[in-house]
Amino acid sequence: TPTPAPLVAPDAAAATRHSLESLSALVHPAETPGSTLTVDALVREAVRPMLKDWLDTNLPGIVERLVAKEIARITGDRL
Repeated sequence: TPTPAPLVAPDAAAATRHSLESLSALVHPAETPGSTLTVDALVREAVRPMLKDWLDTNLPGIVERLVAKEIARITGDRL
């Protein structure tokens, strides 16, 4: 099968990469020159504290409900 053409022209991809590298340099000035962070890494870093808070708040209840449901399924009890 033939390889599909890229969705973005090489010039547009290079310009986008340059802009994101500039943003990365502002967010992480201590990074060594020439190293680049991906958008994924920037988003992951930004979302991590929010995800942690959500998990701290909600995970115990979710696990408790799922365990109770599974116990009820195994034992034939109704919740």
